[in-house]
Amino acid sequence: MTLPKIHSHKWLSEVELLDSDIEPSESLMPANIEKFFAGIADTKACANATNGILSDIAKELEHTVPWFLSQMPPLYLWSTSQKAVMDDILEIVSGKVLTERQVAERVCAASQTVTLIAAGEHSTASVRIAPELSRFKCKLARLFNSLDKKIGLCEIYHAPYNTETAWSSKANQAKQESLKKILSNKPKAKVDDFISSLDKDYVDVSTVKQMALAYDAIDYCMENENSFVNLTTIVDEMTKDARVRVDICLKHFPVNAAMENIIGIFNRYNFQVRRLLATEICAKDNQKFTVLHLISGTPTGEVITEDMKSWGKVLKSLKTLSYVDHGDEFTNLLQGENPFSLNETNLVRALANWVHIFLTKQNPYYYSIDRVSKVIVNNPHYMDLSIKYFRARFDPRFQGERKQSIIEYYNQLKATFVELNDVVEKNILKEGLNFLNHILKTNYFLISKGGLTFRMDPSALDKHYYPEMPFGIFYMIGRNFRAFQVRYRDISRGGMRVVMPRSSGDYENALAGIFDEVNGLASAQQLKNKDIPEGGSKCVMVVRQGGDKNEAVKAAISGLLDLIVTDPVTGNLKEGIIDYHGKEEIIYLGPDENLTDDLIVWIIKHALHRKYKYAYAFMSSKPDFGINHKVYGVTSEGVNVYVDNVLRYLGLQNSTFRVKMTGGPDGDVAGNELNILYREYGERCRVVSIGDGFGAAYDPKGLNWQELLRLYKESRSIVEFNPQKLSGDSKAFVISANTKENMKIRDTLYATVEAEIFIPAGGRPYTVKESNWDKYLLPNGKPSSLAIVEGANIFFTKEARQKIVDSGAVVIKDSSANKAGVSCSSYEIIACLTISPEEFSEIKDIYVKQVLTIIRFNADQEAKLLFREWQKNKAGTDLVKLSYEISTEINSAKDILLDKLNLLSDEELSGSKYNFILLKHCPGILVEKYRNRIIERLPRAHKIAILSAHMASHLVYREGLNWLESMHPDQIFKVALDYMDAERNIEKMVAELENSNISFKNEIAEVLKAAGAKHLASHRL
Repeated sequence: MTLPKIHSHKWLSEVELLDSDIEPSESLMPANIEKFFAGIADTKACANATNGILSDIAKELEHTVPWFLSQMPPLYLWSTSQKAVMDDILEIVSGKVLTERQVAERVCAASQTVTLIAAGEHSTASVRIAPELSRFKCKLARLFNSLDKKIGLCEIYHAPYNTETAWSSKANQAKQESLKKILSNKPKAKVDDFISSLDKDYVDVSTVKQMALAYDAIDYCMENENSFVNLTTIVDEMTKDARVRVDICLKHFPVNAAMENIIGIFNRYNFQVRRLLATEICAKDNQKFTVLHLISGTPTGEVITEDMKSWGKVLKSLKTLSYVDHGDEFTNLLQGENPFSLNETNLVRALANWVHIFLTKQNPYYYSIDRVSKVIVNNPHYMDLSIKYFRARFDPRFQGERKQSIIEYYNQLKATFVELNDVVEKNILKEGLNFLNHILKTNYFLISKGGLTFRMDPSALDKHYYPEMPFGIFYMIGRNFRAFQVRYRDISRGGMRVVMPRSSGDYENALAGIFDEVNGLASAQQLKNKDIPEGGSKCVMVVRQGGDKNEAVKAAISGLLDLIVTDPVTGNLKEGIIDYHGKEEIIYLGPDENLTDDLIVWIIKHALHRKYKYAYAFMSSKPDFGINHKVYGVTSEGVNVYVDNVLRYLGLQNSTFRVKMTGGPDGDVAGNELNILYREYGERCRVVSIGDGFGAAYDPKGLNWQELLRLYKESRSIVEFNPQKLSGDSKAFVISANTKENMKIRDTLYATVEAEIFIPAGGRPYTVKESNWDKYLLPNGKPSSLAIVEGANIFFTKEARQKIVDSGAVVIKDSSANKAGVSCSSYEIIACLTISPEEFSEIKDIYVKQVLTIIRFNADQEAKLLFREWQKNKAGTDLVKLSYEISTEINSAKDILLDKLNLLSDEELSGSKYNFILLKHCPGILVEKYRNRIIERLPRAHKIAILSAHMASHLVYREGLNWLESMHPDQIFKVALDYMDAERNIEKMVAELENSNISFKNEIAEVLKAAGAKHLASHRL
């Protein structure tokens, strides 16, 4: 053996780099280093050194081999190759695992595995290994503790997931046959899918029983959208040691993170993890599950049972794992001498996020999420009191005088910040208490949940920033998502929007603005929902980059259902929920950004699974038992009614006109609007520009209609517009938003291009604001379009919109222009509350046509009222202000009527005059076939909402603004009823006229329809 020559100067410099403070001694001088190596460079010296080293290793092996083979669990020896066993033994010796308590690491390139080995009494070896797991990509891991608990050994597999050769060996083929026998009572298709999804390494090292358990665990997760945890008591026949096997399944949770957290949980509650197998299983539809089987015991040998208090804490923590974030500033709360539980940590996380969201309006720099989190984490006494205060309010097992404890903890919490001089810190802690104090109910104390959900009292809002108070707020926080659902009336309707930022910076910005977005949308929806029984609501979710959208939506929906599903007998929420709100809440959702059809279907299925009594009404725009907005273009049908009225006002109803849009051909509103524009106007309409999330296209001569319709039918972005279909104009282009320059062009195209009409039919909220509204003006100071019809919600801030109106543009506000979609959903829900899916399918075609006729009619009524009122006073008002006034007047009348109707008994509400109004609101085919169902099955609250909405909107649309202005609420109620009664009499008169031979009967009928009801109702005043 010949040692390589070592350049002493290089070696010395490396020593100095390792420790810059080292003082070079005589032995480290270059000359002495050369002498040292020269002394052992001859062959004899090498041989002696080799023999000495081998002798030492041999002595270690002589003791270690029999100990290792006798102390490692049989499963390890059965499932590990002989070579790997030998390598592990050598690693224990060479890595000085036992002698110097090192954590040894062995890498095997051939099998693509890493083995970690650590010494430690009882469960400390596993605890020492756990933090190391995060360094490795992991699809499968096996952890074994020696029987004498002196070492822990973890083998990590990181080879690519491989299903193709999983069952190719004879041994594995035999396993497959046994597995099929065990699962023979399960659905064959599901079993076959499961077997075909398994990875080769997992099949190689797992037992048939483990695979069968994995099948059951995944099946449970898929069925219940929740974590699976099962405890089985076992007794070791050799040692008579009582232990448990715990089977766990977590969805979309990395194997290494799952192992690290689970080992930590068991250690926290003084349980030992003696053996563990964890694997990722990639099921169909890209669903990933981490399945873990572990053997656990107690240091005392006490048998673990399901009613053991400490096991209950473990179970709760394991169930919590699937919905909490990991790796943020709050994760450290799980460690230390007095660690918080996972649930407690997540409560603090929820509190901090609330504080950040609501204080960032004051100053985004002072109240960044980092600053807020650090202030809270650095106040352990405040956090401890917060948890105690929260428990006093909501823990169903709270012991002691609850009311007294609530007061005491509240005062103690207040005392932690009342004397603080640091204003920022004081505001943070104060807002945290505000959050805790305004929670009305929460699912925190349920063992199984998809995320933390809180029903908040809206009085928590700062009136300075939120002068208009919503009716209700739900706040949701889970793994990789935050969400709010806001509604402005008890019975409300609005879509669920999923925001998916592409960077951490975008995520922080979206999170800071999430409540303003959801509240702005819900408020706009309240104005928009004037024609329908439901008030305005919205749900907005922000998903962290890298997070799974589907899992986030499912977790949030599950949490929402936790707080609204009541027992059919008692009418109470789940046991474990203390409810300070104390009233039934009916929530209606609808689709919005990134809520795909598969999620819509799942939401209904899950609501049915949870036995929500209004399950079919919970989500609208269902592809089967519903009216899909995109398929039928319902929102765009309403938008185009306003486009048509604007064209008539501008005198362009028979002329060629130009349109510019935001939103692509693949979008719901934009795509369908393109289709309707061509249907109604053909080549007279020239769409000159379109910008969407992926790019933009512009052609001053009009983009080719056939190409636009192709993109619409194939649901494709505008970037896929064929450039060869452009007119040839030198200014025409198609660009992808893949450079800063192109993004700038795309982002400003809507403002710079000239057209008669601009239809914002897509885009982020408040795209046009005070800082950029003037970009919409041409160099001559006039707006770049004659009119704007707002197909998208809150595309403009209030101030920016008014500036554009003042510059001369005719603007139809979103609360008028885009109300048809939510109106359609409202009619869908009436059907869902009264008939079955099968009955709906039989009348669907007719029902949809009738609903579209109703929403077009309502849109046209409002459009004509807007222009009629504007013509009266053009100098003193505008269409935007009138849109507000119409919505406000109808909603005010609705609220008055709602209050009066709520005072009536069920018997009074069943009277013929109320049934007439109720049936008048519904599509004809539903009344024709299911008249009694409508009367009997609609919930009382919904029925009252229909009556108030129909009467209020009908009055205002027919008689105009200010007709009800001078009336007392009691008088308004009487006039509304008299008016509807007059309508009923007019219908009878018209029917008799039609059957008569009287001259001018058609003309008389028209007069009666136009003014008869007002005359009869006024006569009764």
